[in-house]
Amino acid sequence: MAEAYSGFDADPLLFFSSDEVADYIRGTLAQPRGLAFFFLVYPDMSGRAVRETIHLEPESVPGHTLRYTWGGLGLISVQLARENGRSRVAANSQARAEKWASTYPHWDGPGVWNWKAVASHTRRLQRVLKRFV
Repeated sequence: MAEAYSGFDADPLLFFSSDEVADYIRGTLAQPRGLAFFFLVYPDMSGRAVRETIHLEPESVPGHTLRYTWGGLGLISVQLARENGRSRVAANSQARAEKWASTYPHWDGPGVWNWKAVASHTRRLQRVLKRFV
């Protein structure tokens, strides 16, 4: 599990336990307009997240040059917002991943991912989210 986008000029946060994720969510949502945004890859999904560097335009964020994000055709994206209606859990389908695979040759191809596991984890997390929003 990893923070979707790092702070400016900072490594992305990585989470190694559910307690670490819970602390991140609580801390982020305690802030006005808080949004906890992270990516998940469960071991049975078989694929991996690829760390990517975003080079910032000098005038876009003065004093900062980069930030990091993650890529991968089967990543599960989780966005938990303090404001109602903005929280969501989403992932690509196998068909969508196959359409986009040539655009991202440095990511694991669609054949690497266990799409049944991706879909199963995504649905489970969506059900959990529905109970809270």
